[in-house]
Amino acid sequence: MTEDAVQSTVENVFSSDFVFRSPRREKGKEATDVLVLFDDVGLVIQVKARAISFPKENNTDNSLDWAAKYLEKAVRQVCGAIRAIKTNRVQYVENTRRGRIAFKKEEFPWLYGLVILHHSSESYDPTELVPAIREADVPIHILSFRDLWNLNNYLDTPVDIINYLEHRTDVLVPTLNPKVHEEQEAFTYYLGHLENIMAFRAKARGLTFTAEDFKSYAQELRDIITGKHPRPEAGLIIDKIIERIHDVDPSLGAINEKGQIIPQCNKGEYAKIATELGKIPRVRRIAIGRLYLKLAKHAADSGKTCYRTIRSPKRSDCMLLVASPLPQGERKKRAEDLVAYTRLAKRYYQVYRAIGIATEPAGQMGSSFDLVLFKSPPVFDKSAQKLGREIFGDDTGRLIEP
Repeated sequence: MTEDAVQSTVENVFSSDFVFRSPRREKGKEATDVLVLFDDVGLVIQVKARAISFPKENNTDNSLDWAAKYLEKAVRQVCGAIRAIKTNRVQYVENTRRGRIAFKKEEFPWLYGLVILHHSSESYDPTELVPAIREADVPIHILSFRDLWNLNNYLDTPVDIINYLEHRTDVLVPTLNPKVHEEQEAFTYYLGHLENIMAFRAKARGLTFTAEDFKSYAQELRDIITGKHPRPEAGLIIDKIIERIHDVDPSLGAINEKGQIIPQCNKGEYAKIATELGKIPRVRRIAIGRLYLKLAKHAADSGKTCYRTIRSPKRSDCMLLVASPLPQGERKKRAEDLVAYTRLAKRYYQVYRAIGIATEPAGQMGSSFDLVLFKSPPVFDKSAQKLGREIFGDDTGRLIEP
């Protein structure tokens, strides 16, 4: 039951596209309980739960004997699963959404172990019970199920929870050494010092970011988590797109070299766009959602197709939002227009990655979504500069500013 609950809570963050239950290694042996594969990160999750005794008064033993025994076993299993992954002994993974897909270890260079313990006890330092945690080849995080559930409730996008685990590895554990059942203290510290923690990790990786660069993002996240943000529900637009993106219209398929839609579709390709959208943290999802709602209203009021671009030179990416009043019978034209305008935006902003999303105006918004993704080295195109400036303008405001 706890394995089911852990799977459910991580699916709420990553979506079921990227969560795989009981992946198998050679001879059909289970590698781990739950495996999350997102972008270039793999989370190897092992779950242990203590059965409840009845009558209830017999279930009050708070000794750490159970924790020591099963934590040691779980750490051993996580290390074994990671070795199996690194030595190509996990050949495939599968889930209901994507079916069986080949597993390539080189696509997931960053691995983290998670041991989730569901039991009652006093708080404790897991490394005192099992010193082998310190000697593991990859970071292993030990959390109670309650703390995992709460973290996923607040950090509910892949990027937000992965950032937390990375910061936990490099900053929170060395600084605070959080105990099992006491993750709230580490999380409170993280939230209160987020811009400084992010700047510290950026500097350690040779990146030129300061605490001031992260200040707006950190404050927005604090406002979201403390309930002070005025429009958090706007971010659910991106969540909705990710959840529906696998549901492919068979009449709209792949894009040929001329940018034309052809009626055939490799359904597995959708996961590439789902990954790119999944990289958007909650703060940006809300800002993008608010823009899209305004755009859809303007399209409804004007009866015209409306465009809005969002870009990040540092990430070398841009996003094109489209609200189109074209009727359902002209869906193919809407999709082909989306391809052309997204390609133009990519050339105009000279970025590596461009995503285009099209939907209906306000009142119909979300009845359908068309999406396109381009990824290739940027090139300078003089004609695209002129045309792009005419269509998209020169707006340089920051996305999360009012």
